[in-house]
Amino acid sequence: MADKPSPNVGLHFGVSEGSILEPKNYCMHTKPIVELIKRPNFKYHCYTDDTQVYMTLKPCDKWDDISSSIEVCIEHIGI
Repeated sequence: MADKPSPNVGLHFGVSEGSILEPKNYCMHTKPIVELIKRPNFKYHCYTDDTQVYMTLKPCDKWDDISSSIEVCIEHIGI
């Protein structure tokens, strides 16, 4: 039995691949989320279709403050 191709799906977001505008479009689409991530002092790393969010913790940091920062970041991003 041969594999059937996946159906075409219209996308409302994203950046097309292989175009000369791809780097500029990528920056335009990722800048808003980066600005939201930086507000509660998180660090981030973006690469192609992946964004990693992280923060540095110290043993003396209070979990309530950390938890609040994470919640604020998630609310801003809209996850």
